[in-house]
Amino acid sequence: MRLVTYNIQYSLGKDGRYDLGRIAETIEGADIIALQEVERNWRRTGMADQATELAKQFPEHYWVFGPRVDMDASEKAADGRVVNRRKQFGNVLLSRWPILSSRNFVLPKFATLDRYNFEGSALEAVIDVEGDALRVYSIHLGHMIGAERLKQIELLLDIHRRAPQEGGAWTGPDASDLEHWECEGGPPPMPEEAIFLGDFNLEPGSAEYEALVGPWEPDYGRIHVRHRLIDAWAATGHEETSGVTFPEKASDGWKRPVRIDYCFVTPGLVPRLRETRIDNEAQGSDHQPVWVEMAS
Repeated sequence: MRLVTYNIQYSLGKDGRYDLGRIAETIEGADIIALQEVERNWRRTGMADQATELAKQFPEHYWVFGPRVDMDASEKAADGRVVNRRKQFGNVLLSRWPILSSRNFVLPKFATLDRYNFEGSALEAVIDVEGDALRVYSIHLGHMIGAERLKQIELLLDIHRRAPQEGGAWTGPDASDLEHWECEGGPPPMPEEAIFLGDFNLEPGSAEYEALVGPWEPDYGRIHVRHRLIDAWAATGHEETSGVTFPEKASDGWKRPVRIDYCFVTPGLVPRLRETRIDNEAQGSDHQPVWVEMAS
């Protein structure tokens, strides 16, 4: 099973060109795809519906879109009719296997006064991987404030903890004999195991990183605990501080190349990890894609 996460920066490449086709070529061959910064109805990309256009490039994949920004982009026609349209910006998940259910979570945001800031979000999908349900997230945390990211991570971990306790989209006995359309068949699953893919906007060793994976102790190294996650990069033999997914970009506050795009997994999935790599050749965005290979 091949997974990839890629912040596509609405298809704006390092050469200043918008090119969704280049994005699709970069992530071709992935079974599960997590994308961030996908937009609909923005002037800079010609009012394109990038989520739908990308999905057309993967006709054998199921997909869902979750906006982190959702604002009015409507206009009135000459006859007074409203042409309803939403200006959206968010995350996409595509899967070679059926997406049984999905939920979109908007994460906490600080109302800044002197800097541009907008909401983070996490798009959840429960995927039926050949009869084995798997929970997968496409995530984009805030880009500027560490304290804000800690609040977002706190909610994200709470969502993760509560998910299997609360169950799927609906719960209860098999409702095949009921007329309620929302209860056809047995209740949908909400599995314990989960994969968290995305642009977390944090560096290894930071307070936010430790909130996700557990503390570092000088005498013992990284202390993994059951209620936290595992960094797939480190679990597949790389040093935590190695790798670059976001080259130096002083305009975004980063003064050096950093790894800010990740795959985190629940401890039970670690034995299935095989390889994690960064595509350093991709040119379609200001980020680099991160690929993960797992046993199915």
